[in-house]
Amino acid sequence: VLKAAFTHQAFHGGSDCLQVFGGHGYVREWGVEQHVRDARVAMIYEGTNEIQAIDLLVRKVLADGGAGLNALLAELEADTRTAGNAPAADALHALQQATTALAARCAQDATLAYHVADDYLRAVAVGLLAWAWTRIAAAAPAEPRWQAPARAFRSWVLPELAMRLGIVASLETTHA
Repeated sequence: VLKAAFTHQAFHGGSDCLQVFGGHGYVREWGVEQHVRDARVAMIYEGTNEIQAIDLLVRKVLADGGAGLNALLAELEADTRTAGNAPAADALHALQQATTALAARCAQDATLAYHVADDYLRAVAVGLLAWAWTRIAAAAPAEPRWQAPARAFRSWVLPELAMRLGIVASLETTHA
């Protein structure tokens, strides 16, 4: 899950950096172009990110109707809530509900999983990272170097979970 999330973000972050240089793009002056190429290749290593997403959803999550992942998410939600991060705990709870709903929808139409796998994987990744940043912030309450990125995660990344779950909930297999 995190391999796919991190390599996806690295590629898009590198691409954004290239845009800062305007017309320089893939010119060798800055070295950014090599980071973009490396990040793109990393998305393919150990199976493409899309294959990883399908494997997560079809072979792992749906194999038991989401019970295994939901058990883990319930533990992470409780841990996150105990640490006082209600937004992250609420997001983990929403992910559990979405997993249950998605399992029911996929039981009716197995092809749906292939349409939503990438967005679902990204939602799971954000949920796992929300828990991790909560733990980091709780372990170092007086350390600004850890508190600042934890706050940035809550403000800038955590909202992506709701967006991804919205996409998963709205997708259908037949697109007119």
